[in-house]
Amino acid sequence: MMRPTLARVTTRPSPGMTIRRPRSGRRHDGARRTPPMTGTSRARLLTLAALGVVALALALAGPAPAQPKENVLNVGKYAQLSTYDPHAGPLDTLWWTGNNFYESLLDLGDDIVSLRPVLATSWSASRDGKTYTFKLRENVKFSDGTPFDSAAVKLSVERAQALKKGAYLWIRPVARVETPSPTTVVFHLEKPNSMFLPGLRFLLIVSPKALKEHDKGDQAQGWLREHTAGTGAYVLEQWQPNIISVAKKNPHYWRGWPANKFTTVNLRHVYEPETQRLMIEKGELDWAENVTKDSLPALKRNANLTVYEKQGTSIMVTYLNTHAGPTRDRRVRQAIHHLWNQEAFNAITGHSASPGPLYTPILGKEWKMTNPYPYDPARAKKLLAEAGHASGGFTLRFQSQKGDVDKRAIFELMQAELNKLGIKVEFFEDTWPALVQKATDWGRDKSPDTAIHLFGYFRPMFVPTALDFLFNMFHSEATPQKGGRNFTYYANPEYDRLVNEAMATPDREREAALDRQAAELVWKEPAVVVNGLIVDKFVARKDVKGFVYLGDRVSFRYYDMYRER
Repeated sequence: MMRPTLARVTTRPSPGMTIRRPRSGRRHDGARRTPPMTGTSRARLLTLAALGVVALALALAGPAPAQPKENVLNVGKYAQLSTYDPHAGPLDTLWWTGNNFYESLLDLGDDIVSLRPVLATSWSASRDGKTYTFKLRENVKFSDGTPFDSAAVKLSVERAQALKKGAYLWIRPVARVETPSPTTVVFHLEKPNSMFLPGLRFLLIVSPKALKEHDKGDQAQGWLREHTAGTGAYVLEQWQPNIISVAKKNPHYWRGWPANKFTTVNLRHVYEPETQRLMIEKGELDWAENVTKDSLPALKRNANLTVYEKQGTSIMVTYLNTHAGPTRDRRVRQAIHHLWNQEAFNAITGHSASPGPLYTPILGKEWKMTNPYPYDPARAKKLLAEAGHASGGFTLRFQSQKGDVDKRAIFELMQAELNKLGIKVEFFEDTWPALVQKATDWGRDKSPDTAIHLFGYFRPMFVPTALDFLFNMFHSEATPQKGGRNFTYYANPEYDRLVNEAMATPDREREAALDRQAAELVWKEPAVVVNGLIVDKFVARKDVKGFVYLGDRVSFRYYDMYRER
């Protein structure tokens, strides 16, 4: 696997490239559509409005409790949650915040390759790969004072399996759980599964007491939406959706509370990167996770700030709807792929080209595959003609996460190319939970009238294996309804067979061969456009120390951070 390194970007946009923006108008569902703004005009508007936005955001968030500044961390976030329930929310966004309130048996090490113990101290597997035994950490308590033990682990497994959301796909292989002692838990799998052990990092353990006391016939989902009851470093004190989440220290935290730790973390939801920039420059934020390439030179010159640029394990993709509308035709999807201008995107955003299709950024040069869809507008035009669209004449819908300038850039580049071929592209944006819910709801009837044809997606690595991407993004079982990320609802029995066999084989060379076959099969379709390997960019106040890069732009362990005195 490729280790994270400092990124260098040397690419430039193609000569003569223009970007066209959609006109204002009505969306297909009757709501008002607002055209995107980028470049100089957008930057000017943001600069003029940002101070007012900052003031409004801070006013809505309310006054922070009076306490020493060195114990408070103010974080600017753009990803929003729909719930704090660790078993019920979209896994990707929940993990970015939830792992500071809850913990798992194990997690990825700081090298993003190995596994490190958390609530477990050790583990072992049977020779047939179907039984895993864990020894649990003693003297650990949940934030409500309840002791952590094997019964709590078993209950969280059963709850996650029953809800079939969030972490469900990662613990789906578990047939039964045994608790021979309070400090021992045994997982029995139906069959070997190479993703099970690393996937346990997503099984966050909840207090049995909280689950029992707050069960209103919904397995406590209502209460856990806006409360936390984990063994993690923090407890959720306040949550105003789309505005702020306030985390206070868990007094029972098993690692203790040295004097230099942040005892309060204010997670401020600030969508616009220019606003985050102004807030961190003024000292109203200590950490900004959403900044643009264009702002980096000025931020680097600021002696009060530290700028991080890291090439990690995340990729940016655009899902292509394989079930409805023009993109149902494989030739149309292939044409869209041939219109992707990687060099222009890298120059605009500061990201880099993927060394190969899809999952290869995390697995090294031996996984490099020749890109079957180089930038080739002439080839795209020919494919569209073969599909009966020689003059274009249709409209595609592109949806993106609110505040994500990278996905906005993807849209504008695609729109510019597609417009040249007579194809219109409409843009829609919303919070990430709303987009996931929309994709989930659409999958129930797959109506062409409400279909989204292009869906921008930032995909961090969850576990260091190709199957992380191959299963969760394209297996027919990995639908949004079950917590998966197969937003295209791609379904191919042969593909499923290859992936299932790859997960079950104990032979790593055999697994690698099956992975490659599956990758080559899905790339013939194709179900996504790979937009590149992300170069993460974030900014901290100079006195904030202890940051450990975890391979993506949004996963942080706030307990490890502190303010230098």
